[in-house]
Amino acid sequence: MNESTGLGESRIEEIGNLLLDPKNPRLSESKQGISQTELAEELDLGFEAFTIAESIASHGFFKSEPLIVIPSEEKGKWITVEGNRRLTALLALAREDVRRNFPDSDKWNELAEKAGITLNTKIPIVIVQSRAEVVPIIGFRHISGILAWTPFAQARYIAKLVEDDGLTITEVSKLIGIEKTRAGNLYRDQAIAQQATAFGIDTGPVESSFSLLTVAMNNVKLREHIGASLGSRLGPGAPPIPEEKKSQLRELLTWVYGDGEVPPKISDSREMTKLGKVVGSEVGLAALRSGATLALAEQTMDEDLPNAGRRLIKHLTASRNSLQSAAAFIEEGADQQEVIELLEEIRDALNALDSDADE
Repeated sequence: MNESTGLGESRIEEIGNLLLDPKNPRLSESKQGISQTELAEELDLGFEAFTIAESIASHGFFKSEPLIVIPSEEKGKWITVEGNRRLTALLALAREDVRRNFPDSDKWNELAEKAGITLNTKIPIVIVQSRAEVVPIIGFRHISGILAWTPFAQARYIAKLVEDDGLTITEVSKLIGIEKTRAGNLYRDQAIAQQATAFGIDTGPVESSFSLLTVAMNNVKLREHIGASLGSRLGPGAPPIPEEKKSQLRELLTWVYGDGEVPPKISDSREMTKLGKVVGSEVGLAALRSGATLALAEQTMDEDLPNAGRRLIKHLTASRNSLQSAAAFIEEGADQQEVIELLEEIRDALNALDSDADE
């Protein structure tokens, strides 16, 4: 991005007048609003600011990549909404009190002497008047682009756009350049993590390994177990899990992440399909709840295959008969929204059935 983008006013600004974003989506909920030195420490620890600092010390700050900022309530200061890792590197090179708290402060001190960066050093910035103006750029770089944030940071950013800025999932998906289904599912999955916290479930592992939750919620049987809604149908701020499914949510998160005392049932995301099959079986679910490992629960299902086969035929026969009966009335209500949504759910269930049969 450069001056030709027309995004906002381009200018040169001293590093000392630039602030890290206390609402940075990369940061967990508990870290939102912490001090500037604490923000710098978090960004150094989790996002490798030192590598950027080395580049700046050797080659200078690339003028072709200005920071994007918004006005701060503090007069003469600017909050950086795009480029916080680069600003962290600059502040650490310029301020001894910032790098003092870093685990590798000695190597930072050596680099700072080489770089010669001070708070009076000027770098290019682009000023926009609101966060909304920079949404397409952040979406392209950090959600659909090559500098992607973690799935949890992406989900939190989407949630902010929906709940704080009042955008619909459709609007968000267009702005940040991803499919509506993906945007809706990310929104739903972070809402599940938030709801789990409200239920008193420890969600630390969920935030650090959020991608496991997204894989779990792509499994129809696991979604049905906790009553999770489709992401595209979840309204802003609405709870994704029914209150009566609280215990099922707790046990699913325990199976996926463990709880500090009980180890998880899966060793990696590749076992999520197997977990879904076991949870979708009465026999397998009972085995899991009794403390069996995933392998043992699956073995228990195998031993019950004759009965399972009879139950499957019974369910498929009933489903076929119901669909054949419904076909006689389809012309009368094919354009009704409720009918359209039901047909979508039936296709989704059939696709899942085909996928499981293939496996």
